[in-house]
Amino acid sequence: MYDFANTIFSALFVTVYFPLFVVLKGGSAFHVGLVMSISMLLAGLTVPLLGAIADITQRKKLLLFIFTMACCILTFLTGFFSLVFVLLLGLFANYFFHAALDVYDSLLVNISTKKNIGRISGLGTAIGYLGAIFSVTLAFIIGIFYGYETISGIKVVFVLTAFLFFSTSFFTFALVKEPGKMKIRVQHFKQAFERVISTIKKIKKYRNIWLFLLASFLFVDAAETAIIFLYLYARDQLSLSLVQFLPLFAIMATASAIGALIFGKITDKIGHKTTLGIILFSWIAIILILYFNTTYATFTLAGIIGGALLGGIWTTTRPLLIQLAPAEKISELLGYHGLTEKFGGVIGPFLFGLIAVTLGFKQALLVIIALFLAGAFVLWFVKARQK
Repeated sequence: MYDFANTIFSALFVTVYFPLFVVLKGGSAFHVGLVMSISMLLAGLTVPLLGAIADITQRKKLLLFIFTMACCILTFLTGFFSLVFVLLLGLFANYFFHAALDVYDSLLVNISTKKNIGRISGLGTAIGYLGAIFSVTLAFIIGIFYGYETISGIKVVFVLTAFLFFSTSFFTFALVKEPGKMKIRVQHFKQAFERVISTIKKIKKYRNIWLFLLASFLFVDAAETAIIFLYLYARDQLSLSLVQFLPLFAIMATASAIGALIFGKITDKIGHKTTLGIILFSWIAIILILYFNTTYATFTLAGIIGGALLGGIWTTTRPLLIQLAPAEKISELLGYHGLTEKFGGVIGPFLFGLIAVTLGFKQALLVIIALFLAGAFVLWFVKARQK
């Protein structure tokens, strides 16, 4: 259910309405990319420490609750201010969203076994995209009454996003059990910092994990960039209005849900690394098709196939890192996973936004292709146990 909840934020805020709101307020694709890049950088600097605290105290749900509440409050407020404050609120809303994700991912080991971790990860991802479909449907209905590309309509959507994110995530806070009852104290921050430094000093010992984190740094950055600029690309290249885009986005989300379930089964059978490699090269192929021929048909095809592959990325990445990581350092290393992804998130959105406003959106696609290609290359050198 937390996958259901956080995908509502990702779909409505990150992919569709925040970029559009920035443009309507007088900003550009560059402003969107810059804000998302800075928020990723801030999250990347803090998530290893937060992950270590989660490992030490086993109070994952408490941290998750705090970050989720902060994200929801900031999302609620974003629609009521001028451009500068919109950018700041969006920056910190996205920061808390991503800080929460890494703590949440570590809960996967609480509810799964080695044999079914891929299937459960895929199930969570699939249910997450049902949240996207549900929220996009409600946003479409709101547009009928308040307008699809209006300031007032987007304000209502931001309020809806905040309410849905918190209300549907409450199932996780109320029902998922964890062993930790320890209070988070000041000394835990010191212990966590010492633990992070110790892990960095032992970097050679975890060489295989760092290679995977570098690959993730690249290919997740590519995926995040595609998510952030999906609507603005369609708006620029195909002149798609929001009312035309929302049903198409719901279809893409459906494909993501189906892809998550399919790849969840595949990854448990043929191995997480092999599955991930197939996904990355498939991404490169569909972006190349879009680069050479952007039409409504190719955009729709790329969106549907890319949606399925996106579900596959989230499904396979978590189990692969958990497979590589020592059991006692899972949350901490998931924190490093978040760090590498978010540091990568500094590069992709910034470059895409810069190239989009200088050379055009189609040329900016080369950024995504290059990042996927580099990620696949590094992944080749990761040694993972295969089934």
